[in-house]
Amino acid sequence: MRVKQDFYSLAEAKAKFSKVVEDALSKDIIITRNGKPAVVVVSYDKYTKIMDFVDKVWELYLLDLGDPSLFKELKLEEIFEIEEIEDTEAHQKEEEV
Repeated sequence: MRVKQDFYSLAEAKAKFSKVVEDALSKDIIITRNGKPAVVVVSYDKYTKIMDFVDKVWELYLLDLGDPSLFKELKLEEIFEIEEIEDTEAHQKEEEV
């Protein structure tokens, strides 16, 4: 199953942000920085479905391991390299300057 995609440069996405948000309701929007894909904008509905799927896969993974208590140090955030919200906000502020 191929999902429709549109590409915007970062400058173009900034200038047409309302259109980017509207387009994201029906297709994935890939925003490039220096010609390379940097981020994807998807609808909130799609995002929640993806995160629900990831949660279910994570639970199945832990079940497959046997006793999940043996893997207390194993964290979903580390596997998917999820940054803390504070770090992301600080990075965004740095880019604005």
